[in-house]
Amino acid sequence: MKAPTLVRLNRLLRTASFAWCLGTIGLYLAGTNPGAMTWTLLVLQFALYPQLVYWRALYSEQPRIAERYNLYLDSTLLGAWSAFLGFPLWIAWMLVGAVALNAVVNRGLAGLAISLACSAAGAAAWIALDGLRFTPDTPRTVSLLCMAGGLAYICTIGFVVYRQNRRLAAARDELLKSEARYRLIAENADDLVAMLDGNGRWIYTSPSYERILDPAELAAGGDALARLHPDDAERLRDTLAAGRSRHLPLRLVDRQGRMRQYRSHLQRLEANFLLVSHDVTDLRESEERVLLAAHALEGMTEGILITGIDGTIVSVNRAFSAITGHARDEVIGRPAKDFRSGLNPPEFYDEALTTALTQGYWSGTTWSRRANGSVYREWRSIRMVRDAAGKPSHFVHVFYEANGGRDGGRPALAG
Repeated sequence: MKAPTLVRLNRLLRTASFAWCLGTIGLYLAGTNPGAMTWTLLVLQFALYPQLVYWRALYSEQPRIAERYNLYLDSTLLGAWSAFLGFPLWIAWMLVGAVALNAVVNRGLAGLAISLACSAAGAAAWIALDGLRFTPDTPRTVSLLCMAGGLAYICTIGFVVYRQNRRLAAARDELLKSEARYRLIAENADDLVAMLDGNGRWIYTSPSYERILDPAELAAGGDALARLHPDDAERLRDTLAAGRSRHLPLRLVDRQGRMRQYRSHLQRLEANFLLVSHDVTDLRESEERVLLAAHALEGMTEGILITGIDGTIVSVNRAFSAITGHARDEVIGRPAKDFRSGLNPPEFYDEALTTALTQGYWSGTTWSRRANGSVYREWRSIRMVRDAAGKPSHFVHVFYEANGGRDGGRPALAG
């Protein structure tokens, strides 16, 4: 079982300082001819006791609280030893002062007051048991040992506090650097980054917000929900009130009055909330345009066949199936040459595609065959489409049955 740092540190300090006290008090008692019981109690207190209280804290359900009470037990017992020895000034200062210093470092002024009270209680208990004796003087060697031990203990505690302060300073510096990095990211990101309080008021907004809202609307303490669509504002307000983190879509009216759409994530940070929003307005509008285009293609009476530049069929419309008799699922993903009629030589199709590839467009009439084997005459155009980089990417075939003329020869479409 791994003990908390406080417990392990106090074990080292207690073991070393009590060992010093054992030698110093033993030297003091050697000149007074104490009995065997005194020597036994001295060894138990200053040699065995530090390990006993360490094990007590180690196996406690709350080791830090147990160690706090160990410090007060130290004060009580060492106060009793001071009274037992007759309050020799240097020894009493070493015993009571050391535990008081440890208590004030760990618990502040409240710990100091409790430690002194425990020392006084321990001394009072011994005086009540054996009477009051006062022998303030100590041999010079004992006094020097007390002075050296007290100075060493003070310096050790000071070094421990120094190390802790250095670690705290390093952690604080790293936190400031981390905060600066994240602020730099937030202030240069295209996404909207904001900090809100539980009432939906601005605490912080990234500069990207100023592209869509006036600075006056972004002032700290302002209503962050004022520009949201009413339904989205209500949903966000409920989420803030519930104190939850969640993903949610938000619609916001910008300064030009355009309704913008965002994919947002709300993350709770203690009492406040971090809101990160990614603009998907153009994506949504593009999806809507694609959807409208798809509906338009489905409504056309001309057959539409779209292939990749390698000839693989990627899309057909409803009229394609009505004219050719081939179902959509039957042709998607297959080479377009698999559905050639065989009524024209292969060179005919290759030349048509080469013309479309080099000139961008080809059109003409030809014979074709339906899935049921019937032959019909069709008019067909092939247009080459380029991608954003200007490279050829697709061929779009538009055709209709030309047997009875452009208007009279088309098959009727259901629905």
